[in-house]
Amino acid sequence: MEKRIPSLIFAAFLFLANLGAQDNTDKKIRLYLWALADSYPEYTEEKPYQQAKDHLRDLSEFLLNGMTYGWDFVYTPSDKLRGVPEYFECKPRHSFENDRKNIEYDSVYVREDKIFCWVNFIRTKQMEMYYKQMSNIKNPRVIGHGKDRVSKGFSGVQQAAENAVKDGVREYYRKIIKNKPKEISGTILIRKVPAIYIDSGHYAVELDFFLQTSKIKEYNQF
Repeated sequence: MEKRIPSLIFAAFLFLANLGAQDNTDKKIRLYLWALADSYPEYTEEKPYQQAKDHLRDLSEFLLNGMTYGWDFVYTPSDKLRGVPEYFECKPRHSFENDRKNIEYDSVYVREDKIFCWVNFIRTKQMEMYYKQMSNIKNPRVIGHGKDRVSKGFSGVQQAAENAVKDGVREYYRKIIKNKPKEISGTILIRKVPAIYIDSGHYAVELDFFLQTSKIKEYNQF
């Protein structure tokens, strides 16, 4: 049975279905989100599912940021001979605060135990130019996979996505660099709509992204 709901009432654990109808072009981004409808039944009618709405907002902004401005990263491969542990840091290149007002949500409906919604966002001219710049043939297209615990909520999705970036970055440079570098820095821009699902109590995220290398630092000596 299907019914419409008038406002944005969503469960906290949001998943991105990787459907053919989804769209990510240099102009428009359209995401299809679904959630379990009864994740927070204890909330009252005064502020129904407020925490769930916050999760929707955070997830939408997080993904859209990675698809428009991109994320910078710093990666240090582990090196047992030198006693160097693996290090990876990934952070947004730009705040999405001023852009959140341009996110639109539509076609909200409930079916069985799930709530569905479309998320729409139109890139600015600057974002369009940046997407075209990053899609240059010089920047490889990389796929990475990452996981983190469902119990962590939105932070689990965020960490799983960052782990997916690390996985893609690590595997790409392993193939093209013979000797382990001291540090690699660069930028990624999510190319396709991410796939997010649950696997054995973990969020599993698959990211397809453009990879731009900023700098590769080599060790001065062995």
